[in-house]
Amino acid sequence: MRFFTAAAIFLAVGCGSAPTTVVTGAPGHRDVLFDAEIQSSRAPGMTAYDLVAHLRPEFLRSRGTTSFRDTTPLTAIVYIDGLKYGSLEQMKNLSAERVFQVRYLSAADATTRFGMDHGGGAILITTR
Repeated sequence: MRFFTAAAIFLAVGCGSAPTTVVTGAPGHRDVLFDAEIQSSRAPGMTAYDLVAHLRPEFLRSRGTTSFRDTTPLTAIVYIDGLKYGSLEQMKNLSAERVFQVRYLSAADATTRFGMDHGGGAILITTR
């Protein structure tokens, strides 16, 4: 009987979940460029587009097309400080000096937050 009790306790403890570690502000985060990483990678004359292309080029990639009729590739829509800014090309008009943080939202997250026309995701830029 003791064996079964010990085995049950061992299984209960062994099946418990370990605490998850949340990394915030760490360089190399998959969906976010934090200020420390931006500061260390910025060069004079660099635009926000150049910065993202250098550090997270996957943010800029097309997500393909949604239909056979409309073959326009889906790309992320850019928001600056919560306001819709436009296409990826518009990031070339923003100096990297002004960028504090860049966050990428997947198509599913962007569509939930901003609406159905965000099949390519969204890039959220926070400025200084």
